[in-house]
Amino acid sequence: MQDNKMNSRFSTLTLLFSDKRARLQAIIGLLILLIGLILSIAGFLELQDIASERLYLQTQKHTQSQVKQIQTNLDISLDSLNEIEVLFHVLGDVSRSQLASYVASDTKYHSGTVALGWVPKIKGENVAIFEKEVQKSDPSFRVYEITGHGMPTPVNTREAVYPIKFLISPKNRDIQAGLNLASIGSRERLINKAERMETTVITQRISLYYGNRQFYGFQALHPIFTRNDFGQKQLAGLVMGNYNIESLVEDVFSDNNNQVDIALYDANTASQQVLYSSSKVLNTVDKVKQQQRQSWTYSLNVADQQWILVVFPNTALFSDADSWLPSAGLIIGSLMTLLLTIYLFIALIKTRQISQLSTVLEGTTTQLDIQTKLKQEADKANQAKSGLLRAASHDLRQPLHTIGLLTTLLKDSKDKAEQTQLIDKTQIAVDGMNTMFGSLLDLSLLESSEFPVHQEHFYLQDILDKLSLDFELQAKQHALSFKTVETSSCVYTDPILLERVLRNLLSNAIRYTPQGKVLLGCRRLKQHTRICVIDTGIGLDHQSKDKIFDAFYRDQAAQQLSDKGLGLGLSIVQQITTLLQLNLGVDSQLAKGACFYVDIPNGDATLIGQVQTLPQQASINKQIWVIEDDATTRYAMEKLLLSWHCDVETMASSVEVTQMLEQHTTAPEVIIADYQLINETGLELASHIQGYYQRSIPIIIITGTTDLKVREAIEQQGAQFMMKPIKPDDLNSRLLLL
Repeated sequence: MQDNKMNSRFSTLTLLFSDKRARLQAIIGLLILLIGLILSIAGFLELQDIASERLYLQTQKHTQSQVKQIQTNLDISLDSLNEIEVLFHVLGDVSRSQLASYVASDTKYHSGTVALGWVPKIKGENVAIFEKEVQKSDPSFRVYEITGHGMPTPVNTREAVYPIKFLISPKNRDIQAGLNLASIGSRERLINKAERMETTVITQRISLYYGNRQFYGFQALHPIFTRNDFGQKQLAGLVMGNYNIESLVEDVFSDNNNQVDIALYDANTASQQVLYSSSKVLNTVDKVKQQQRQSWTYSLNVADQQWILVVFPNTALFSDADSWLPSAGLIIGSLMTLLLTIYLFIALIKTRQISQLSTVLEGTTTQLDIQTKLKQEADKANQAKSGLLRAASHDLRQPLHTIGLLTTLLKDSKDKAEQTQLIDKTQIAVDGMNTMFGSLLDLSLLESSEFPVHQEHFYLQDILDKLSLDFELQAKQHALSFKTVETSSCVYTDPILLERVLRNLLSNAIRYTPQGKVLLGCRRLKQHTRICVIDTGIGLDHQSKDKIFDAFYRDQAAQQLSDKGLGLGLSIVQQITTLLQLNLGVDSQLAKGACFYVDIPNGDATLIGQVQTLPQQASINKQIWVIEDDATTRYAMEKLLLSWHCDVETMASSVEVTQMLEQHTTAPEVIIADYQLINETGLELASHIQGYYQRSIPIIIITGTTDLKVREAIEQQGAQFMMKPIKPDDLNSRLLLL
């Protein structure tokens, strides 16, 4: 069961991606995923840069605060010397207990403070007295000096000495005292500087000892002055402080986590010394200045000196900064892109399924629409067929009935004058049937879009003359006035079809005009010529105007006035004008007449060829072979051609054609053949005759089929086409032109 589901899903995906459009959409989805991942990575890198920059700025800001803290610690530590000066002025001296109490309370937590001491100024002759006084509290105390060999020696009598009376650490521990600071050259210069400047002064970097530990530090000497009896200032002594530089720095930068490297050096001496460095690569001032790394430089004011603190941020740590924002951005962006891509694929599959379902439904709907339309057309065709059968059963039955009666009378009649009269009436009935069948055939051709069209430039008056000749007599028989307005207009259309349109309109005008007149005329406009057929007949009501061009339609007034016709004339007119792309219209009022008009494009008179005027029913005088399998039609055609003084040979099949070829060495001048024979065509036999004599012989093919392909085949063979039933006048005219 599980395998079937997997196979079904796999088949669905295979079917989905077999479509080019689906594959394109899938590629677009993958591109979106790829672009999303690229953007997520770019965002990750950008956020990482932002995080690194932010950490860099935070570190710089934190470093600035740490430097300020170092400066503050230095100021506080050196201010302790000033406070001891205040204590001296209040008490008149500085005792060990007082100094120890102060150190324990105020300097215990001072960063970098190693010890504070009191260094009085003692005249040389009073050194022994000073020693005895101090030895009361410290029996081991003695004043000594350091020689050039570094060995302590007793003090030589001099003008003044500066022995360390006591030196106390924040933990209240005594550090060895008694050293005469003036015995050290650098200290003596420093004492003189402090006395001269009356301010705190500090040493360069020196090595200090506390217990068993040696470290780099500096000493600060703060002078204390008193006034003599004359009001003059005199140096009473110095408050001394020992400080650990490493503690001053590292107590503040203890939490830097290797984010920065630090170098501290003295900026006031010619031979600058590194006071502190957090890295071995920064153990000299030259190395500090040669660094190519980015750095922040700060200055520290320490008593009378200035120190330079250089901080090198570790950018490698910044780039590797542990910030959750870039990683979170990358993860969230990737997840959103993946979800979007999955959504697009799901939407693609669903859309494809809906599209396929829609296509199926649309196809079903289309089939239903087609079937509905076909059914409607079939119903309409059935209704038209029923109407045709009803009309034909009535309108064709009448002339057939008339012909039957007339032929019976003709058979029994022995009077020649009566026979002639009966023959004329029979001919009229036959012409009526021929007209009805012609209308049905025209309608069939027009509805099948197989009606031949041959447009040309011609003078409109040529058709008007022909129509005037034919319809003047008909109008006179109906006691109507018929008038034609002459025109010089040249038009461009099919003259034969236009003539058929006008004949139908004139026939209707005469048929449905009980009294009055019929006018055939035209008016030349800018782009076309309008031909009008105007009558004073029964006219049309509003309802009839909308239906007058429908096949088999005849309104009630027309049916009462005339029982002739199938109601196809105006339908044929409309379909012919539609085929020729002509504008057809009607203006009419009930009982006042009607005006039917057709708009025809203007033609070019320079393109009109020479017009031949043919006599009617002229003598032909040609040798003509007739191929027709129907004996009655073959007999009638032979008699008609003989009446035109033709030499006629008839045959019904290919066998008779072969016999005729064997008997005649001379080729016929014209071949007239019926197209549809038994198991062969007249066109094939006519072509065989041409091939036998190896010459071009004019061929006229007569057929009753409406198949346009048959006509094309006939014309491709160079033969002329005539549609059954043919009129003798038309055949006579055609033969005269050959």
